[in-house]
Amino acid sequence: MSLGEVLIKALSDTLMGMGTVFLILIIISFIISLFKYIRPKEQAAPAPQPEAPKAVEVTDEDDEIAAVIISAIMMAKERERAALALSGAAATESGEPKYIVRSIKRRR
Repeated sequence: MSLGEVLIKALSDTLMGMGTVFLILIIISFIISLFKYIRPKEQAAPAPQPEAPKAVEVTDEDDEIAAVIISAIMMAKERERAALALSGAAATESGEPKYIVRSIKRRR
């Protein structure tokens, strides 16, 4: 076989393969477009309305528990800020820590 015959054979094989792929893609696209006729959409039932939340009675004990939880959170944040200040880590404007990664070398 000469070089010209090999190139023509390769071109015909390429076109046959690509044509087959595109033909199959067109058939799949047509089948997918028919899905809307196979199973029509059912009428959606109106969504049930959620029940109104029940009123919760707040007692003095609940207020005390909330105050204790808030103070614990504030103390933990203050301790974290103090620890960051001691370690030399910088903080952003919002007060959140801006961590600094440093290399660690082993001493002998």
